[in-house]
Amino acid sequence: MKLFPLKSPKLIYIITRAHGLRTHLLKSEDISVLSKAPDLSTIVEGLLKGDYAQDVSAIPSEKINAISLTEVLYRKLVERFYFIVKITDGSLRKFFEAYAKRFEVDNIKRILRVKHGKETITEEMLIPIPREYTTVNFPAMAGARDLDESVGLLKETMYAPLIDKIELYKRYNTTLIFEGLLESLYFKELWYNIEELPGKNDIKDMIGKEMDLKNLILILGLKAKNLPAELIETSLITLYYKLNKTIISSIIQERPESTFPVLMGTYYNKYFQGLKDFVEKNMISDIEHSIFNSLFNEHYKIMREKPLSLVFVLAYLSLCEFEAKNMTAIVTGKQLGLSEEKLKSILFL
Repeated sequence: MKLFPLKSPKLIYIITRAHGLRTHLLKSEDISVLSKAPDLSTIVEGLLKGDYAQDVSAIPSEKINAISLTEVLYRKLVERFYFIVKITDGSLRKFFEAYAKRFEVDNIKRILRVKHGKETITEEMLIPIPREYTTVNFPAMAGARDLDESVGLLKETMYAPLIDKIELYKRYNTTLIFEGLLESLYFKELWYNIEELPGKNDIKDMIGKEMDLKNLILILGLKAKNLPAELIETSLITLYYKLNKTIISSIIQERPESTFPVLMGTYYNKYFQGLKDFVEKNMISDIEHSIFNSLFNEHYKIMREKPLSLVFVLAYLSLCEFEAKNMTAIVTGKQLGLSEEKLKSILFL
């Protein structure tokens, strides 16, 4: 039996490299052990034994804190993503570049949330995207006087449509109005770049689920703010995978106490099992964590069940992202003095 039957040498190469790279990821047991560490210094000792050693050891001891460690964690995450971009070409490279634009979207969200709260954000607090891979001037956005000015700086980028949402933002006073559009622009470009990929159905399934679930979370978040149904409909991701406009409209139109039964009637009912109280009490962050914890475990399963497919590489990158989120939660939680039980509840395990 042939391994990689009918696959091109380039595809074999990237999948093989991803197999080697996955051995550098922290195991769930490692995350669990680090979450129980008594303090930051113990966590640093743990990080010095793996992939983060060089960057962590470069931090002066007096500057070791949650912020400096988070910088290291996200620098490594970006390095892992763009390593895959650099070893690909053609349609594969276009796809992985488009997939990595999730960092741009995340940075824009961070800046707009901070500007909305009239607080200060520095470039060091953003995901460090290499300049050659972004058209967004993040230093200027972070340094802008207010949210209006930040959004205006997106004029020459793919995110320019956000400018048209400023008046709605001012009327309803929530950055969620921008977030659906950001995700919509991101997934539209990403979806377009899937078509020429080998094994595209597996890729579509993984990305499509993430896209639909983000839309459902966004609907619940917008409904929790009692925004008009017409506004919610215009503030969502416009692509669907296993959802459609009829389903979306029915969820939007339902009264809060009837929303959960409607969700349970969708293709994604398993992701909402056990979340009835969270949905009825508008506990959006808890809903989001539960859903993405399910995706984390699914992506782990993909790596076991589809080791010879391109989707293995995508699942590897997703687990890189979950690792950064887990470790950021741990170092921040330790600095804030969160209890072991509370910290465990916000990890992806």
